[in-house]
Amino acid sequence: MQFILLDLILFWWIFIAVNLKTYKKLSYVQSTYFFFTFLLSFSVMYSQLHIEGNVYIEQDTEMHVAVDQTSFGQGKVRTARGTNYGLLSFAEGIGWSGAGHSAHVDGFARTYETDAFSFPIGDRDVFQPLFIRRIDQSSPVDASFNFTTYTNLSTDIGIDQVTDRFYWTVVGRQPAYLALAWNEFSNVEELTGGDLSRLSIVGYDGTLWRSIESQLDQSDFVSESSPSFLGGSISSKNPVNLEGYSVFALAAVDADLDISVSQGFTPDGDGVNDTWIIAGIERYPNAQIKVYSRWEREVFASYGNYQNDWNGVFQNKKEPLPDGSYFYVIDLDNDGTLDLSGWIFITR
Repeated sequence: MQFILLDLILFWWIFIAVNLKTYKKLSYVQSTYFFFTFLLSFSVMYSQLHIEGNVYIEQDTEMHVAVDQTSFGQGKVRTARGTNYGLLSFAEGIGWSGAGHSAHVDGFARTYETDAFSFPIGDRDVFQPLFIRRIDQSSPVDASFNFTTYTNLSTDIGIDQVTDRFYWTVVGRQPAYLALAWNEFSNVEELTGGDLSRLSIVGYDGTLWRSIESQLDQSDFVSESSPSFLGGSISSKNPVNLEGYSVFALAAVDADLDISVSQGFTPDGDGVNDTWIIAGIERYPNAQIKVYSRWEREVFASYGNYQNDWNGVFQNKKEPLPDGSYFYVIDLDNDGTLDLSGWIFITR
């Protein structure tokens, strides 16, 4: 027993030394809670962090979780929001359980996961997680959920209405597949006019909300249940350029829109998804289409009668473009009006 106690004390001081910046910013009550949470974690052989109570993480502060499992009981990990936000971060391979409306990260969470991760995030008493699947493992991703109206609801063509109830902030450098959840607080039935097939992920690029090609999950990533107006999730069909959008939300798209722009393709020569498809473009024989690199260099242009045959080569030559995100603009009638724009992702 003596050696266990000494081991516990030594490990506690090492833990505090490593997390000193976070620990110094906790109040007396919070630090006491912090110790007992640590004590419980230690009691299960260092493998679990159990959150039972409220914790606040200040600006520019990261509380890092590196144990195998984090379980949420009651209470929230609240972080500073805004530009210099605080965050709760999860190491690679770390899982969590028990998060819900009464227990979650109320603010920013970060993942260092190199594959897939579900963010246990919410705002006040609303839990609305976000899921990503990485295709590039070089940098972390931060995310928060905001149960409030975004400041700008101006939309691109084809979007009838963006929700005015909530949005997610996602900060990341590399593209990733994205899935968003909804619940009984989301008013999805009202948003879509009772037609879930109209639901779509949208991203705000600093000017307009843009539609992101997406599909309903038949088994949602939160409860593994079928989609309904009271809950479900929706996933992007292709990797999303996280740097191209400041926030994401749910929206209802125009059911009568006669054109759909694919937001990703894989020109690897296997005969599947090898070219950039714009469904319905044949209805617009005069459409002017241009694609640019992230450095605003034109890499592809079509001045009418696009045949859905661009395979990701530079200016219709043989040189393949590097994998990555590219920005497209489309003038459907060649009248000088920008009708469609957004990001596409090329990966081989």
